[in-house]
Amino acid sequence: MERNIVSPAGKTNLFYKPIIHILLIAIIGLIAYSNTFHVPFVFDDPLSIRDNPFIKKFDYFLDLSKIKEFYPLKMRYIGFLTFAFNYELHGPNVAGYHIFNLSIHVLNALLIYWLVLLTFKTPFFQTHSSSSPAHAGGSTPDPQPSTVSSGLASSIALFSALLFVSHPIQTEAVTYIVQRLASLATMFYLLSLVCYIKSRLSSRNVRRYALYAISLVSAAVAMKTKEISFTLPIIVTLCEFMFFDGKIKRRILCLIPLLLTMFIIPFTLIGMGKPVGELISDMSEATRLQTAMSRWDYLFTQFRVIVTYIRLLFVPLNQNLDYDYSVYHTFSDPNVYLSFLFLLSLFGLGIFLFYRSRTTRNSGGSHNTPYTLHAARLVAFGIFWFFITLSVESSIVPIVDVIFEHRVYLPSVGALIAVTTSVLIIADRLRVASPVMGKAFVAGLVSAVLIFSVATYARNGVWHDEVSLCEDMVSKSPNKARVQNNVGLAYHLNGWVDRAIEHFQIALRLDPYYETAHHNLYVVYMEKGDVENARYHLSFERWQH
Repeated sequence: MERNIVSPAGKTNLFYKPIIHILLIAIIGLIAYSNTFHVPFVFDDPLSIRDNPFIKKFDYFLDLSKIKEFYPLKMRYIGFLTFAFNYELHGPNVAGYHIFNLSIHVLNALLIYWLVLLTFKTPFFQTHSSSSPAHAGGSTPDPQPSTVSSGLASSIALFSALLFVSHPIQTEAVTYIVQRLASLATMFYLLSLVCYIKSRLSSRNVRRYALYAISLVSAAVAMKTKEISFTLPIIVTLCEFMFFDGKIKRRILCLIPLLLTMFIIPFTLIGMGKPVGELISDMSEATRLQTAMSRWDYLFTQFRVIVTYIRLLFVPLNQNLDYDYSVYHTFSDPNVYLSFLFLLSLFGLGIFLFYRSRTTRNSGGSHNTPYTLHAARLVAFGIFWFFITLSVESSIVPIVDVIFEHRVYLPSVGALIAVTTSVLIIADRLRVASPVMGKAFVAGLVSAVLIFSVATYARNGVWHDEVSLCEDMVSKSPNKARVQNNVGLAYHLNGWVDRAIEHFQIALRLDPYYETAHHNLYVVYMEKGDVENARYHLSFERWQH
């Protein structure tokens, strides 16, 4: 009889009740972000929210022709609509925005919990759970595999959600108000996937069609929240072919409507009613955001960036809002090809685990084949999820900023599920030979949740005001002109003019043609009555134009 990390069948334990799991996830999230409700609007927040005329009137959302040329509102309609509702309710009071952001984050963790539980109810796992030599021989089946399945699913679901809600890498997507776009898109992304799985598992037609309709609508809404949702139909397809079975024609028919939602983003990007040549030109520009960086340079750099994301997932130290990150121009650079080989090995591991779980399932699920080996398919799914969801912002579409922590918010779902599943598989296998070692792995997950919660609370403390956040950035990226300019601007807004001038000048030493720093120095010198220096920076700014 196979042992499991959870309580034996028949044992009553309050900790294993779903309602306790849900409360625990919500409480951990609330504690970790309890010091964020008064974090002010910073950086892009004022321009995108507080001072943005488009979110102050619902007329812009009711008449799309008024926002045709405003790219952010055009592409991310749903996200900005939530900002408009927040502004209508709270105006510039930041507390309401933060409560909304945290609610989304906790809801995402609960959706991850639900996603894992549902995944373990799919035909792939249920077929194995009902298989045993006794069942094949016609005698009474051994119920233990099903018990193990339920216990392992519950444990993986709980710790995946706890690690997600407590991880400090999520702070940028939660505490930075405008990055709600990433967390909100993730919410609709997860809701669509969960409803799709639930509809496939439902035996009642009315409920199945209703859930499928919710999945389809959620997919469309996700596409209009942020472009990262483009990969959703791919993930749904992956889930279908990894965990479900049935006639291929019927399965493809189920997927086609969801696959069609992929056209929402490119059609919004390029517009319609233009000649083919102009459409191709628009698509090229639309997939290059504010940078002349070549696609190859961006791709080579992203190999290294993805390794940084993985490092942050395991060791979230030296987090930074504005990284000073090197751009790589050749694949022969050791930083590039070694990163590529590491990522290729990780992806190869996902393929191996998928193949291994496939062969063990086909072996008939004998007692010699541990159930935990079949759970390796969930690890493979998590690895594939991580790479697929990163592909929108970490592939060949050049973005002016090569790295931002909020970009790993959605990919971290797969990564954390994969890590949690791996740890609990190892713990389950070790308990047979050494119960102490098995418990040690589980204790490690508990410790990780506690450590991450403390780290998240501490990281959120840095966001307390714009000065502390800028000083944190300048301590980590002192050679980046934009960072020096931003800390100077923060000082200026607090009345520390001389300190502001010092950092604006450092910004210009790093980049003599940095127009924003010239403008800021012009403003500051005019305030001080230093007309001569002000004219110099004004003339430079006009010359730039």
